[in-house]
Amino acid sequence: MRPAHWLLLLVAAIGWGLGGVITRAAFDHGVDPVEFSAYRSAFAVVAMLAYLFVTRRPIPSSRAAWGAGMILGTVNLAAPFLLLTLAVVYASAGFVGLLVANIPIGTALWAHFLGDERLNAPKAFGLSVSFAGVLLLLVVGDSGLDEGGNAPLAIGLSLAGLSLASFGILYAKRALAALDPTRLALPQFTVGTALLIIPIPFTDGLPTDFTTFGWLLVIAAGVFSTALPFLAFYEAMKHVTATQAALTGYVIPLVAIVLGGLLLDERITPTLIAGGVLIILGVILTDRATTSKRLIPQNSKQSD
Repeated sequence: MRPAHWLLLLVAAIGWGLGGVITRAAFDHGVDPVEFSAYRSAFAVVAMLAYLFVTRRPIPSSRAAWGAGMILGTVNLAAPFLLLTLAVVYASAGFVGLLVANIPIGTALWAHFLGDERLNAPKAFGLSVSFAGVLLLLVVGDSGLDEGGNAPLAIGLSLAGLSLASFGILYAKRALAALDPTRLALPQFTVGTALLIIPIPFTDGLPTDFTTFGWLLVIAAGVFSTALPFLAFYEAMKHVTATQAALTGYVIPLVAIVLGGLLLDERITPTLIAGGVLIILGVILTDRATTSKRLIPQNSKQSD
């Protein structure tokens, strides 16, 4: 990949890693998890519309763009946003960030079942190492929170969200073969927002107790942890493989753990470190197996 492609993936990873920290901070300012997910996505729509206006690009109107947006708005935005936001209720931002590192693993599994890239023994070993890290976090049950933590529930919510997001990466890669990133992002944000707003009347209704800073956090999440990362990610996806794009999972937990510790005083426990090492090691092993398998036919062809 070119340096510009790496930079785009880095912007996406930092934005998404910051998202968990902003989410937990917003909870302290009267923001409900369901409302946070919906309004975060809504401000992403506003940011995307502003971007289209400034760059003088038309609002997407093709059936292909909105068809892809309906799928991605569901599996790559609404469901993961809500599930991961709820996970942060029961665990620290760093804890959930470590689980997000499993996105490349989820992508590899979906690629296997969909026939894009078959699993082999090295990949399976990497998956096992990463699963051991998740299992360690589950067995010890240390959520990284002093009060109100529930590690098993946070793990279940996170893995459910990541499973859908991983499928979304593969689907987005295919959709971007025929669509510009800006034509895919706005429909996705719009559909995702509509889906996330539906549960609000059945929870706490319209927000009445948000603080001013709480609203600023929601806006920041919509712009810097949603609109900007997705735009950067989709632009990079035009030039990289789905597995390479999933490498953002390496950076997301580092950002979440460091900023969670610095800004939110979250505990960084030995269990969290040990589980994180196993998870990231498993992801690295899986990626190396994928990369090696991709390079072998090329080298063989060159030697013939």
